Amino acid sequence: MNLKENSYKKKSRKYFDRQAANYAKTWDGRYCSSMYEGVMEKIRQHPFMSVLDVGCGTGTMLALLVKEYPDIQACGIDLSEKMVAQAASLLGSNVQSLVGDADNMSLPDNSFDLLTCNASFHHYPHPLKVLAEMQRILKPNGRLVIADPWWSKNKRLVINYYLNSPFNFGGDVRIYSEHEMRQLLSDSGFKSIEWELVDRTYCIVSAETDK
Repeated sequence: MNLKENSYKKKSRKYFDRQAANYAKTWDGRYCSSMYEGVMEKIRQHPFMSVLDVGCGTGTMLALLVKEYPDIQACGIDLSEKMVAQAASLLGSNVQSLVGDADNMSLPDNSFDLLTCNASFHHYPHPLKVLAEMQRILKPNGRLVIADPWWSKNKRLVINYYLNSPFNFGGDVRIYSEHEMRQLLSDSGFKSIEWELVDRTYCIVSAETDK
């Protein structure tokens, strides 16, 4: 890992450790929660029996999933130890809550039918490594659902310029265009890629493993 990648991860960990106790009341928490229903609608389109939430934060998305699908096997993983502690408190012992890095997850191959990633993908310094891990962990014909911030081209250029500067303290790495997201997923071996813009605020990308 190079120094810049490590710097982004340290910033993300510190930022979310600091927010963990009151995350739902923060701007980030409210923005993240605005995506949940759109993600749930996408999830409901296909059956599944197991789910991994990458970048699970305080576990709110997993709590919604477990409430609606009480018989599933559910697991969440996040870089922030304090966010995971909040998730474990919310979800209890029936849901596994892990501290871990999205580009090197300590989970077996072919473990889950469904993988979700809500408002987290833009924090990953090496998205292709993360997608390779997601491919590895998903079962054959498994599904990936990513929800992430979206901005129009000009705003995205300004934001990404800022994110590449020393003044970025939150650990965000890059806001992706539709073309970039499709290319990343395609290069990582995903198929049946769908991209949807919701309220001109965030996008939902879904895909299937090709194995």
